Amino acid sequence: MTLRIDVAERSLASLDALAADSLAVWVGPERPLRGLASLVDWRMCGALSRAIRTGQFTPEAGEALLLPAAGRLPVGRVFCFGLTAAILDSVRFGEAARRVAGDMARAGSRAFATSLPPCREGPIPAARLWLEASLGRPDIRQLLLGDPRALARELAIAAQAIGASIDVVVAGPPPVPPPVRSAGLPVRDAVLR
Repeated sequence: MTLRIDVAERSLASLDALAADSLAVWVGPERPLRGLASLVDWRMCGALSRAIRTGQFTPEAGEALLLPAAGRLPVGRVFCFGLTAAILDSVRFGEAARRVAGDMARAGSRAFATSLPPCREGPIPAARLWLEASLGRPDIRQLLLGDPRALARELAIAAQAIGASIDVVVAGPPPVPPPVRSAGLPVRDAVLR
């Protein structure tokens, strides 16, 4: 079975247009939060920051946290995975990737979105380690958020290096909804008297 990975821009618009049942967020020791964690925290009105501040979640210790999206994101569950360092070496990256792939499978996720944490050895080794962790569950649809073109290229190089069969689909920008018109404003081209 061929592993399919969708790639899309990491942005608030992409978060708002997610077609997945879960979101996996890497949370490192840096404060304020960065990357996908900061976007998710913003959409969830600071729920992630509050969990860290109150001591319910200690990312630096490698803890995991499950947050309900509570209607603030189009997914049902937000899985937060703590990282012990801001930039992971290849050994820690591989362990973290296997943990996330396994935890998402055990949680019954059929489709999840995430972004890759930084890897000290670079993006292509990170893509290879991610693919190696993901190949055990090709039935789970993945959406990687980041720079879509760079992710597609890195995943293709990594797949060729390990002889894996993958399909990488680059998602276009999410549709922009039309602006909401206020009830007090006249309709465009209306005659005012």
